[in-house]
Amino acid sequence: MEAPYIVIIATGSEITAGRSLDTNSGWMANQLFELGWRVKKFIALPDDPGLILSELQNLKQLAESRPVLAIMTGGLGPTEDDYTLETVLKLNGKKSYAVEKAKIRLQRIYESRGKQYSDILPSVIRQTHVPEDCKTLDNTVGIAVGFVEPIGTDSYLVCMPGVPSEMKEMFTRKLVPELKRIYPRENLVQKTKWLWNIGESLYQKDFVETHRNELFENVEWGVTANRGYIKCIFQSTDSKNLDTIIQRLEGQYPKIISDDVFEFVHENLRSQKLTIAVGESCTGGLLGKKLTDFPGSSSYFIGGFLTYSNEMKKSLIGVPNELLLQFGAVSKETAEAMAKGIFERTKADYCISITGIAGPDGGTNEKPLGTVWIGLKIPDGSIQTHSYLFPGNREGIRENASNTALFLLYQSLKQRNV
Repeated sequence: MEAPYIVIIATGSEITAGRSLDTNSGWMANQLFELGWRVKKFIALPDDPGLILSELQNLKQLAESRPVLAIMTGGLGPTEDDYTLETVLKLNGKKSYAVEKAKIRLQRIYESRGKQYSDILPSVIRQTHVPEDCKTLDNTVGIAVGFVEPIGTDSYLVCMPGVPSEMKEMFTRKLVPELKRIYPRENLVQKTKWLWNIGESLYQKDFVETHRNELFENVEWGVTANRGYIKCIFQSTDSKNLDTIIQRLEGQYPKIISDDVFEFVHENLRSQKLTIAVGESCTGGLLGKKLTDFPGSSSYFIGGFLTYSNEMKKSLIGVPNELLLQFGAVSKETAEAMAKGIFERTKADYCISITGIAGPDGGTNEKPLGTVWIGLKIPDGSIQTHSYLFPGNREGIRENASNTALFLLYQSLKQRNV
């Protein structure tokens, strides 16, 4: 089967008016690339049923000559400007029906909120409707039901909610298995590695360009940039060639290469029955969130301390006042003392401390914006400290710091497995 012509459509007047950023399209394109499919076009449309219908008719016409996959987010809510279902029904001349499971769930939620919500139930029930004879995509995060509607031979229109948390869960859990069934990828092998604290351009110059003629003749490659790391993706029908690329990559970047850090940390802490506790200053709980994103994290995550102020560093985890006065809150000594204090109070196998300057204020010539110290107490009792100067704004620095802390934990766990 020919690879589908993939188009991602984001609907919403808040997007086309510039009041809201479309983060869904880029996220989906990245996921699809990692699965072996390339997106051909992004389309952003206002809440205008005429414009939406026109674009869908164009795609349906294209589907007469080749497989088309259109993925549309937005417009499945309860308000008057949610036109997706109405437009798709017109496109294929269909009627809709309510998905009973979703309808019952919605009724229970609204009835539990009191009479004022029960009164508007008839108008919001539209969220549970889908076209007849379509493939439904259950929404386990919200209410609006997604669906997959045929628009031609081996061609489909996928409609999902625009709320990112709902869309991502639906895409990952419901849509991806369906796409793999519809569009099989014959003999395609993929390898992925992460490189830390290196930019896309430098990686391309030092590795891809250096080995292009030797290794990349029949290989598709791509890079996705994240806070603290880049994800290097390689696809080919020649698995031996991909193995050679990975070996070269590991040889060139032995100290900064990893697999999926988040998954590895989760699986290894659980399997090795290890515990972890954290103490955070500039990241404000972000590291603790990342450690508890996986179900089952309660088996290893003891807890954390949010010690933004010096007073909290002293009272909660015992950082000596004289140390703070002499070296400052953002220092090797404070990071080490924080890790020590966390261990004394939790007895966790791993203790991670983070202290830094996330901005936008607080930077100096000696300690510029983005300066971060990370302390890591490992099971043998020793404490490692690492300093970084992360680029970007406040959000970027916090993401960099928490992700890098997990990379340091990954390296320690990896070493235990050697």
